[in-house]
Amino acid sequence: MAGFVEALTPREKALSSAAAAFGFPWRGGKLSVPADSCSGRILVPVTAGENYPPFSRSTRDGYAVSSADCLGAASGSPAYLTLAGEIPMGAAPSFSLAPGQCALIHTGGILPEGADSVVMVEDTESAGNWIEVKMAVQKAENTIRRGEEFSLGDTMLKAGQKVDFRTAGLFAMAGIRHAVIARLAVGIISTGDEIAPPDTVRLPPGKVRDVNASMLSALLAGEGHTVQNYGIAEDTRDSLAASLREALRENDVVVISGGSSVSTRDHCSSILEDLPHPGLLVRGILMSPGKPTLIAGMKEDRQLVLGLPGHPFSCFISAYTVLLPLLNGLLWGKTEGPWKRVFVPVQEPVFGHTGIEEFIPCVLRNGRAFPLPVKSSFSKALAEADGLFRLSTSQETVRQGEEAEIWLW
Repeated sequence: MAGFVEALTPREKALSSAAAAFGFPWRGGKLSVPADSCSGRILVPVTAGENYPPFSRSTRDGYAVSSADCLGAASGSPAYLTLAGEIPMGAAPSFSLAPGQCALIHTGGILPEGADSVVMVEDTESAGNWIEVKMAVQKAENTIRRGEEFSLGDTMLKAGQKVDFRTAGLFAMAGIRHAVIARLAVGIISTGDEIAPPDTVRLPPGKVRDVNASMLSALLAGEGHTVQNYGIAEDTRDSLAASLREALRENDVVVISGGSSVSTRDHCSSILEDLPHPGLLVRGILMSPGKPTLIAGMKEDRQLVLGLPGHPFSCFISAYTVLLPLLNGLLWGKTEGPWKRVFVPVQEPVFGHTGIEEFIPCVLRNGRAFPLPVKSSFSKALAEADGLFRLSTSQETVRQGEEAEIWLW
């Protein structure tokens, strides 16, 4: 452990070298789940089995017309069309339009044969069986055409795309009842004699509740993975090694929280060094927080093990910026994270240090970014944050009014 912090690996290099050494992608487990209740990321691309909409329809209340019949129409020189009938909702039209005819149509109604656009009702006047059109329309105006949303065979969701509330409606629209989701089994081991279970009612002196296991469980479950908590291992090599063996028997990935910093009582590093090839690959990452992050695994058995810092905010940063990208690499070969990268002016200066990648929680207000003051475990700041400032290794300070790189959740 003496050289643990002497040769830190840049985060991007750590991810790429691990992916290469392990031979990603491994693909991992898959599960077919009901489309209306699934979460996670798509493993098999979803393709459209039909055109949508299955018919051309109106997007406004008005009159279905041929745009050629309304050419040049204006309030001072309207076009006059004969009303052929009304299009019933939820049914196909029983008639078609001849030149010079129109049909009353409601939002969502099917365009009859002979119509290619819709004139909004407010741009017309009715006089018995005659409709006065006071506004010209372009072809397809106020309509959505058959197959315009997607056509038969179109890729609707790519492999790796997240499934959530945004895609539930898409599945329903396309009549998709099941989706194949990538799902990894992940075991979580906490370490530290100062850690107590989260449900501890009265903390003994010197004890703190296990924040990391709960946070990691929620983070991984949100990505669709199955999570099993193996409790708190004692701060002995034998205890941690036994917990790791048990977790590896039952999981694709094992995450150890704590036990990876320089300490005479931390045994995680030496245990991971004993794993089969390639074993311990990364012994510390050039970022703050999150330096004491370990990346290890077994290529032949296709199992990944990470040692994350014990400090809750450091643990989160390592999980968010290292663990999640590695899981994506394991499944699809691309070590990409879930964040959205934007650039926003800062309201207050953001101070960092050159030579190390830094992450600072922030909030967005009225188009400006504010760093969050943090103390202790950072958990309260994390709950309030909209994302993270990212300062590259070449940045020291972002001055007020300058744009900063922000990773939004």
